[in-house]
Amino acid sequence: MSISRPILVLMAAFVISPTSGRATELIRITAQNVESIVPLGKEVDAIIGDWVLRNDQIVAVIAQPTQGRKANMTVRGVSGMIIDFTRRYDESDQLSCFYPAAGKYLFEDGSTYLCTIDGKQVPLAGAAALKGKEIQLQLSGSPIATDGSAATIRYILRDGEDAIHYQVDIENRSAAPIATNAGDSIRCDGELFQMSSHPESRLIALVDQFFGQGYGVHSDETLLEVTGNRPYLLAPAQDVKRELAPEETHSWSGRLVCSQGLPGILNWAQGISTNQRTIPMMLKLQSAIGPIEHAKVEFTRDGVSFGTLESDAKGAVRAKLLPGKYVATIKSAGREPRVHSFEIANSAFAETLTIPNASRIRLKILDSDQQPLAAKVQFFGRDGSTDPNFGPDSALHGVRNVLYLANGKLDQDIDPGKYHVIVSHGPEYDAVTMDIEVTQGCIENVGAVLPRVVDTRGWISADFHSHSTPSGDNVAHQTGRVLNLLAEQIEFAPCTEHNRIDTYEDDLLRLGVTKAMATCTGMELTGSLLPVNHQNAFPLHRHEHEQDGGGPQTDVNPITQIERLALWDNASDKLVQGNHPNIPQILGDRDLDGVPDQGFREMLSWMDVIEVHPAAIFTPPAADTSPKDKITNPIFAWLQLLNLGYRIPAVSNTDAHYNFHGSGWLRNYLASSTDVPSEISIDEVVHAAEHGHILMTTGPFLQAEVRLQHQGENRRFIAGEEIVVSDGIVPLWIRVQCPNWFDVNRVQVFANGRPVEELNFTRNSHPELFSNGVVRFELSAELNIACDTHLVVATIGEGLKLGPVMGPERGELAPAAVTNPIYLDYDGGGFQSNGDDLGVPVMLPPEE
Repeated sequence: MSISRPILVLMAAFVISPTSGRATELIRITAQNVESIVPLGKEVDAIIGDWVLRNDQIVAVIAQPTQGRKANMTVRGVSGMIIDFTRRYDESDQLSCFYPAAGKYLFEDGSTYLCTIDGKQVPLAGAAALKGKEIQLQLSGSPIATDGSAATIRYILRDGEDAIHYQVDIENRSAAPIATNAGDSIRCDGELFQMSSHPESRLIALVDQFFGQGYGVHSDETLLEVTGNRPYLLAPAQDVKRELAPEETHSWSGRLVCSQGLPGILNWAQGISTNQRTIPMMLKLQSAIGPIEHAKVEFTRDGVSFGTLESDAKGAVRAKLLPGKYVATIKSAGREPRVHSFEIANSAFAETLTIPNASRIRLKILDSDQQPLAAKVQFFGRDGSTDPNFGPDSALHGVRNVLYLANGKLDQDIDPGKYHVIVSHGPEYDAVTMDIEVTQGCIENVGAVLPRVVDTRGWISADFHSHSTPSGDNVAHQTGRVLNLLAEQIEFAPCTEHNRIDTYEDDLLRLGVTKAMATCTGMELTGSLLPVNHQNAFPLHRHEHEQDGGGPQTDVNPITQIERLALWDNASDKLVQGNHPNIPQILGDRDLDGVPDQGFREMLSWMDVIEVHPAAIFTPPAADTSPKDKITNPIFAWLQLLNLGYRIPAVSNTDAHYNFHGSGWLRNYLASSTDVPSEISIDEVVHAAEHGHILMTTGPFLQAEVRLQHQGENRRFIAGEEIVVSDGIVPLWIRVQCPNWFDVNRVQVFANGRPVEELNFTRNSHPELFSNGVVRFELSAELNIACDTHLVVATIGEGLKLGPVMGPERGELAPAAVTNPIYLDYDGGGFQSNGDDLGVPVMLPPEE
């Protein structure tokens, strides 16, 4: 076999690494070195003040000793723990946290930390970088539940090794016996991680095949047993509580290893038990048009499988394997499986395999001006072909049967077959459908021109609430979230990760589309109790590489928490949003016992907007509904709030957590002086939202205006504005627009929260007002009022669905849209709310 020079160069990077010849290092992360020493990966949580422990093979981050240090919202108590860990040759951190002693102790006192280099203790305080052949970091911890014990952890890393050694000592420092258990825990989040137990090697392995990272925990003394889930508790098999006499110590030790996947971990563990050295191996898969990514390569030796690796962006699968003869079975989309045999001796092995070109689709999506257009492209198998699976819910460009395009172009391998294709770019554009057939080994060009048919001039689309993996309660790639937003034509989206001020700017830069979507920093401050103690705010000042991005901390009192958020950054101008609220609980039932109390009503004074969902306005609760049950219909409770004088605008957002149709099915439209995303002013967005110039929609673009003479001029008043209507005659104009992939059949006007019978229009009752064109409905009508009135206009496709453009789940929803109120001041004395409970009791204290 021959090895080309490029492969030799790559092999050198794998075997030697860029820092070969340097010592093992312990480096404190600072503002000056953070960009150069923190590892890469989807789950990196390092901040300034943490420690990087690395050699030429692996790199880990040990969280600094400080009270309250957390990796993210759900990964807490991490001081002294390993929070990032990956190999050096292709960094892809996917670790949430490794907890020696299973998180039962806190290691927050940095004065107890000791460092030994090559057997000599050296000062740790004030040290920026330490080097040696062997570095040992010793930490002392106190128990979370005081029982008279103390814990010591030692991390040991040596030159050239693939694993971090650790030892745990639990000492009884009390005057009486105590009971203790051995055990560590590891947290690797997401459905992609597959856990396996290997008793013969005293090994537990967790592997994320798609993102190319596997972890192994190896016990030095005994078999490990796994219990729990997120985090997994790793304890000696059949372990029982051990009684420690005063001054007695219980100790155990092990090693934490990482590799591109399971084959490297299993061979490493076998090498320990047989005292054999593993050898670096790399197969590079390429075709005539470039490297082959996400090919699945299963390795067997002597008929025994060691698991599967997926090739990286360079087409490489890499591991350290024991010497022997191997068979690699290679499977990739659009190609026939290939079986390849090779032998590893006692030196580094590298080989390039040239594989025939796959069947492939070449996408080119344009707008009507022939300019590249971000798009969502779905593929459905037909005539016996199955739906493709481009990647998991947490992936970037390819998510299940969907491809997301940032700039209208993408090449993608796909199995030969017949497919139905849907190309879309949100509800302002017509969708294009087509049937294609992909032939083995050939490229099928898939082109589409999407016309922008809905006229939204003067309004921009926005989603104020979505998440990705930095939030800590999901593992969706953040760049994938941004791709999802772009493909759905969201023109403004703040970054609102849980309990962390973050940004999308680096994702837009990575995709090369910084002008395609306006954004700003923000966060969701997420505390207990649920669901009332969740609030979004933007913009916020981000302190990059600091705990929580420099954001505020949660509080058990929702009133205190939202006030803290509103006053953050020296009370800077920001939008504060109440998320998915239980409005009756906030208004007057704090403990949810059905007995009215003061609730958390002070929260409402800090809310600029409140989150509801539009379609439920057509299904109000029954008159005998308990107020505490109205959480299932927050838009109805919002209408009650308006009647009680709480003039808080409403918004609708996706709260998306995964990338499969996560964004796009729900959005806001805000009045704007520009329709160009790169020109959007964040201040203008905040002020438009604060004033209620907002439409909430699952797709239809609904406009409602009061058109009358005002101070000698013809004026158009939109949602959020207040008008004096002294003669009681309100000229109302309504228009609904839809693209070609969904429809509406009802328009309803609500006055002070109650439907106006004479202003209820359906396609059956008023067919002359509806059409099948882009403008589905248009009306100019007059409404007579005799008191102060707020008007809300809504539309819906009753019995209709958004359909497959929005995916299998959200596509089942009805097209619906609701405006915020236009306030009509009847007597010129300023708008006064009428207190109407809309026929359903409101949870208020008796005196009110």
